[in-house]
Amino acid sequence: MILPDSFCYSRFMRIGEAAAYLNMSVVGVRKAASEGRLPSRRTGSGQRVFDRTDLDAYLGRPPAPDKAPADRVEALYCRVSGSTGQESSLANQESMLRESASGAVYRVYKDRGSGLRETRAGLDRMLDDAAKGHFTVVRVVWRDRLARFGVAWIERYLSVVGVTVEVLREHGDKSLVEELMDDFMALLASFSGRFYRLRSKQNQRRLLDDAAARLEEG
Repeated sequence: MILPDSFCYSRFMRIGEAAAYLNMSVVGVRKAASEGRLPSRRTGSGQRVFDRTDLDAYLGRPPAPDKAPADRVEALYCRVSGSTGQESSLANQESMLRESASGAVYRVYKDRGSGLRETRAGLDRMLDDAAKGHFTVVRVVWRDRLARFGVAWIERYLSVVGVTVEVLREHGDKSLVEELMDDFMALLASFSGRFYRLRSKQNQRRLLDDAAARLEEG
């Protein structure tokens, strides 16, 4: 799970706070985390943080009471790069998120298009609903489903409105080269369309100028 930078410090602690909580050195905590003996998470900016529940388990203490499951409301976000086809990939993403859900699911938001696009109907609606307080968690199968670049900005916005982002898997079902090729083709198609429209307008303008010149000559 990837957490926003503005998490709840009563539950999540940075490495220095975790060391004080465990009465250990920072070096010892880092070693325990690196060896897998102490679970840790990463914020959107890559900082390592520790869940108090995991720290208590490491000390052999009973887990502290947490939010009731009823307080957790999830938004599921799915995206594929292609504008057509790939319905099975969308369905697989939704299935994986629903099967692993641990709270009520408010809505499933879907987009078909490159993660480089600045406007996506599903993402825009999800951000609007987040601001209205309809859910507490956004879950995606892979982090880059939210966006190819600038995911940290989306996470920061969601954290401001009290919503966290959880990522189910670290790597996607396609290779990095395949994903980048999808984005490149989407950019190429967009550029080609704009260039064609520009050429069309230039041709129209030239025809009008030619017609005006002939009228003046006549």
